[in-house]
Amino acid sequence: MRCCGCWLLVVLLLGISVLRAKARKGVGPGEQDWGYVDIREGAHMFYWLYYTTANVSSYTERPLILWLQGGPGGPSSALGNFGELGPIDHKGDPREGNWAQHVNLLFVDSPVGSGFSYVDNTSLIASNNEELTDDLMTFMMYFYKQHKEFKAVPLHIFTESYGGKMAPALAIRLDAAMSTGEIAEPGTLQTVTIGNPWISTRHICKEHSRYLFVNGLIDEDGAAKIDAQEDKILSALKEHEFEKATDEYLEWYELMQELTGEVFLYNSQTHVDPSEDRTYGYGEELTNFMQDNVSQALQINGSVYASQVLDVLTSLHADRLRSEINLVPYLLNKTTVKINIYSGQLDTLVPTAATLALIKDWSWTNKSEYLKAERTPIVVNGRLQGYKKVGGQFGMYWINRSGHLAPSDNPTAMQFVLKDVTGYDDDSSK
Repeated sequence: MRCCGCWLLVVLLLGISVLRAKARKGVGPGEQDWGYVDIREGAHMFYWLYYTTANVSSYTERPLILWLQGGPGGPSSALGNFGELGPIDHKGDPREGNWAQHVNLLFVDSPVGSGFSYVDNTSLIASNNEELTDDLMTFMMYFYKQHKEFKAVPLHIFTESYGGKMAPALAIRLDAAMSTGEIAEPGTLQTVTIGNPWISTRHICKEHSRYLFVNGLIDEDGAAKIDAQEDKILSALKEHEFEKATDEYLEWYELMQELTGEVFLYNSQTHVDPSEDRTYGYGEELTNFMQDNVSQALQINGSVYASQVLDVLTSLHADRLRSEINLVPYLLNKTTVKINIYSGQLDTLVPTAATLALIKDWSWTNKSEYLKAERTPIVVNGRLQGYKKVGGQFGMYWINRSGHLAPSDNPTAMQFVLKDVTGYDDDSSK
């Protein structure tokens, strides 16, 4: 473990290098910047920045969104960018839910070994959330060193799934560093917004069979089998047998697939054909696109893309199901950072009911403001897109017609969430 006060010294001693920042033409519309940060000796983290294409006099008039992919090991530069919310999809077609038309977008392939990020030796891959956060913190230090113009620009972290563990941990560290002006102005980090968050395994495991049963995906016998397997996961966690817990989770997945006829884990109503791509950003078509087209356009080594993702999963195997239920309450109690959660109603992996149960069990100062807040419909152009409940420092968004990857499933609803959370003024945007 490295202490917070030693960050700059560690960075200088390791001779961390960063490509010089300048706006360039990458893939898709608008100016961009990308490159590698050597966060540790032999560990190279890739980032890709999209400057907003909004019709503003300076891109610093719009917030900066840091998008962290889940997984662990999901490729932010690919899945988040071309699959969910970037300017174009992997076929080069404009995306309806393009976030860059409103805000600045920063994609980071984390942990190292994900996407285009890589290590010289797989022993350097992070093995737990603390090491993962150390690396992200080092990256953010150098991002702000290279992009000083963002030091006073509101920062909003958006993430999904396993990001429910990563983003709050990073936010705690960032807020502390920013409060002293170490890397950016105090208050620069304003919100953390987490989609379908894997935060508490206990809460999630208690809701799987209920979700599957209520939606007609299993019967009573199937529910009993699912519950029995979930008990094995929870028992292993109780005994702190974390590797075994992940092993039992993988058994749960196989059982769930068998009982449901291979329902799509991330959305129970789409991808009905099991032959469709069900990977989390590493399907053959997207991988080829990243390795060939994107690497050529960005002038980087395409062979590293996806080459170490299995090593990431192996290294984090024991940490995957560890719960991080105290990070969000810490942010709510100790900082001014606002927390938002959104949940797709069709997500099988992290059912909405599990997220609501977790929120109910959380305690934070002024939680009463959230509890007293009115839950209101989200209606866009006359169509119901979901619901929101925001009070005090916390907000919850229910997203209709979406699953685990809500920005791609319901871009209209998530465009609403983006604006509602960041508060950008779109009077002059394209």
